[in-house]
Amino acid sequence: MDYANDMYGITFDPAAKTSQYRQLVNQLRDRIADGAIPGGTKLASSRELADRLGIARGIILEAIEQLKLEGYLKTVRGSGTYVVGGLVWARGKAEAGQHGSPRQGDSSRQGSSPRQIGSTRQIEAPRSPDPTAGAEEPGPDLSFAPGMPDLSLFPRRAWLSCYHDALEYATDRELGYCPPVGSLRLREAIAAHVCEVKGITADPEYIVIAAGASQCFSILASLFDPCKVIMEDPQAPFVRRVFTGLDARMTWVPVDEEGIIPEKIPGNGAHYLYVTPNHQFPLGGTLSAARRVQLLTKARETGSWIIEDDFDSEFRYGGKPVAPLQVMDPEQVIYVGTFSKILSPSLRLGFMIVPPGLRIRIKMAKLRWDFWNESLQQKALALFIERGHLARHLTRSHRAYRTKNIHLASRLESSMPGIWQILGNATGMHLVIKPVNGSDVNTRMIAQELRKNGIQVPTIGEYCRENRAFEDALILGYGNHTTGELDHFVDCLAALTQPEKLQR
Repeated sequence: MDYANDMYGITFDPAAKTSQYRQLVNQLRDRIADGAIPGGTKLASSRELADRLGIARGIILEAIEQLKLEGYLKTVRGSGTYVVGGLVWARGKAEAGQHGSPRQGDSSRQGSSPRQIGSTRQIEAPRSPDPTAGAEEPGPDLSFAPGMPDLSLFPRRAWLSCYHDALEYATDRELGYCPPVGSLRLREAIAAHVCEVKGITADPEYIVIAAGASQCFSILASLFDPCKVIMEDPQAPFVRRVFTGLDARMTWVPVDEEGIIPEKIPGNGAHYLYVTPNHQFPLGGTLSAARRVQLLTKARETGSWIIEDDFDSEFRYGGKPVAPLQVMDPEQVIYVGTFSKILSPSLRLGFMIVPPGLRIRIKMAKLRWDFWNESLQQKALALFIERGHLARHLTRSHRAYRTKNIHLASRLESSMPGIWQILGNATGMHLVIKPVNGSDVNTRMIAQELRKNGIQVPTIGEYCRENRAFEDALILGYGNHTTGELDHFVDCLAALTQPEKLQR
């Protein structure tokens, strides 16, 4: 087949809500994934593509750079741009695994899912475990625990205006009970948002609003008794607490600097594979295209649903956000998003984009957890998104976090050359520092000494279960700190890494 002359079967829908850039990226990615554009294919030049497709060359170049970033394309100097091999992903062609192949369509009959091991819970939903359990009071003067956004950036006036209008113009119906799956208006606003920012095409009917990401995980855990989950190691402690609070059985799979290692996933399967592919928590890596294909293939083979926790990948500093796993296989992946990390932890609103085969069961489970949702806050958030406030806030926040990221990394390198290896600073609101091989740095001693000075710095070991490869690393959540506070921390850390200190 003459792929260049065919222009890879790409067409543009002028009525689509997605931009030409997003349509081009999604179509090229899909054609590589289904083998329509084989590995090793040399792409036509950007000028030829622009001329043949009738779009601006700048859009072509931007799309190519994005797919190079995601690992689907590579450029050979002096030769051209080529499709990376080994990325074919047979969506919709699941192999029957231990828990059965993925379902097509909905089912409301309890126990009908072939994935199910044991019966669906018929009991009243327990209380969701407190994600802050165990926190010390009072806290340290300066905490570098990850996950806290810069609250000074929160657009209070814009939010107040949206909330005021949500209340003033609310209909009698809107002041009543909100549907258990959430306000339709908010679900439509979220669908438009994730389409523009993440490249996800989602029907609002498959979006479920919840009281934060923690409730999403609780709902998912309640579908099976006992629930079996494969977890990344290290991982977010609050996620572990949610699943253990519902008596889930967990299996731990090690991660490296890139993310989860698919070859380490056991073949006996589980109900869920929990992953953070776009920003592994806490190490900060981004899963390559090759590993994403391996992960999806593994999930298909074992009959497991994938829970994709995409908590802060909007803040990516080396290009546009990488497309979520959900884009590759919406029938296999449960996408979980939250507004707590990008706006404020006090805004207890999260959401799931659920596969067709789980829609009815998750909807019924949500009914057991919440018969109603807080409607005014949902309407306010919908207005906040519709009026462009969220987009502007993300732009402003991205700029601020990038500045802090660069400042902190630069200070660490200039103040302590050859002492620390910086990991995971391409995305998000935290980075990880690990002593270089051969150094005498004792991170536990350093963390203890910093604590005496009112500075809390977690070690990666606090997030590990069995994987000890990174236990001596420190995690630095910089999102809610000023550059002055970052400087103070670096000065204290540098003082503790002086030769005379290290020899003690």
